[in-house]
Amino acid sequence: MNRCLVVLSAIGLALASSVGAATANDPVAERAVAGAKQYVKDKNLKDPKLTILLSSLYNNSFPDFARRWEELTGVKFEIVPLGYTDIPAKIMQEGVSKTGVYDIFNDFPYTMPDAVGAKVIIPLDPYVAKYKPDFSGIADGLLYQQNYDGKLYTLVNDGDHLIMALRKDLVENPQARAEYRAKFGKDLGCPDTLAEWEQQAAFFQTKEGETRWGIKFEKPLYGALGYRSINFSYRHFPAYMEGLLFDRDMKPRINSPQGVSAIKAFASIVQYMPKDIQGWGTPQIYPFWGSGQAYSAMSFPSIIGFGESNPQSTVKGKQLACLIPGKMVNGQLVRRSPQAAGTGYMVSAYSKNPELAYLFIQWLTSPSVGDEAVAHPKGFWDPYRASNLTNKAILDRFGADFVKTTLENSKYAASLLLIEGNYEYFKVLDNNLADVMNGNISAEEAARRIETGWNKVTADVGRENQVRIWRKGVESGIYLDKF
Repeated sequence: MNRCLVVLSAIGLALASSVGAATANDPVAERAVAGAKQYVKDKNLKDPKLTILLSSLYNNSFPDFARRWEELTGVKFEIVPLGYTDIPAKIMQEGVSKTGVYDIFNDFPYTMPDAVGAKVIIPLDPYVAKYKPDFSGIADGLLYQQNYDGKLYTLVNDGDHLIMALRKDLVENPQARAEYRAKFGKDLGCPDTLAEWEQQAAFFQTKEGETRWGIKFEKPLYGALGYRSINFSYRHFPAYMEGLLFDRDMKPRINSPQGVSAIKAFASIVQYMPKDIQGWGTPQIYPFWGSGQAYSAMSFPSIIGFGESNPQSTVKGKQLACLIPGKMVNGQLVRRSPQAAGTGYMVSAYSKNPELAYLFIQWLTSPSVGDEAVAHPKGFWDPYRASNLTNKAILDRFGADFVKTTLENSKYAASLLLIEGNYEYFKVLDNNLADVMNGNISAEEAARRIETGWNKVTADVGRENQVRIWRKGVESGIYLDKF
C-alpha cells in the first residue's frame, strides 16, 4: 500500500510539470496567466493570495494546481476544504456575514441560483468578454448550466452526468450469456432501458456460496448499485421521469400516472442492491464496486476510474461502460442523464480581487489544464469535453472505451433544478422516496406529498419570479426536454 502511495505521489509531481508545459501551448491558459501577472502589477499587490472554499473531495488533487498557479503567477492559495453537503450553507452564510474571506467557491452548479439570490456571487460575463475562455467541445446540456437568468456565474470543469457500469467479465461469460438469451430472447449487454437494467439486476443477483456460470461466489453478488440515500436520490430520480418535473407554470408533474410509475421503478430496483444502500454515499459505493460484489452500477463516471486505478480494486479490466439507460416514450427510446454533481467555480461578491479569482478559474478550466485535472490520478474530475478523447493521460486513466462512451453520454446530460430553493425541492423529493423504499407509504401517496411540498416551496420563494426563471431555463436547453 505504501509503495502504491509513493507511485501516486510521483505521478502527481510529474503531472505538475506537465501542467506547465501544456499551458505554454494553450492561449486560453496563457491569457489567464498573463492577465494575473498584469493584474498583480497594476494593483501593486504585495504577497497576493486567493482563498477557495473547496469541496473536500478535491483536497488530494487541487493543491497540485494551486502550487503550479503560484509558480506561474506568484499568487498564493489558501485552501479551506469542506464537505460538499456543508458548502451551500457556508456560501449562504457568507451572504449574511460578508467577511470577504473567500475569493472562490467550489461547488455544484445547482448551488448557483440560491447564491445569486443572496447576492453572494457575481456574474462573470465582463471577464469572459475580456479574457475569452474556450468552451468548445462541451455538450450543450453541460455548457448551459454555467448560466443562470441569462448571465454566466460558474465555470464547470467536470462531466458528472450519470453513466452505467457493468461487469464486463460477467457480460461476456458464455454460460451466463446463453442462459440470459434462453430466458429473455436477447443478448446480454448494455441495457437500453431502466426496465432492462432491473431485469439484468434480477438475473445476476446471487447468494453467497452459490455456483453459477462456472463461478463459485464466496460472497453474495448484488445485481445493482445506485445512490438511494438522502441527499443523493434527487440526483438520480430525473432519469426515471418522462420529461420535466414541472409544467410551464411550475405545476408539479409528479402526481400523475407517469410520475407514480417513475417512483415505483426508482424504488423497485433497491431489492437488488446491498441492504444498507439507503445509508451509502460515494465513500461506500466506490469501494464496494471495486470489491467485485456487484454486477452493475449507475454512478458518476469516476467510478470507472476508481475501478481501474485503485490498488484494492478487483474489477480492473473487467468494466464495461454504458450509456445511461432510458425510457420508451411514445415508441422512442429517450435517455436523460442527470448532471448529478459536476464541480464548478464561482467568484465571491465580497472578494477583494474578483478579477484575479476569475483568472485562476479560467486557467484551471482551460482546455490544457482542464484536461490535466481530469487525468489527475487522485482527482474526481470526470471527462467532459472533446479534447479528452485524444489526451493520453486521460485515456490511460479511464480507458479509451470509457472516455468515448462518457463523451457520447454527455449528449444526454441534463441539469438538475437550476432555480432558487432547489435544495428544499430536493429534500421533499428525497424524504418521500425514502418512505417508499422503506415501505412506509405507497408511490401514489408519495406523489401527492411531493406535489404539496413542491407547491409550498414555490410559494415561499415567490411563484411569479420562479415561473419566469424556470421558463427561461427550459427554453435555454439546460434540461434538454421542452414544454
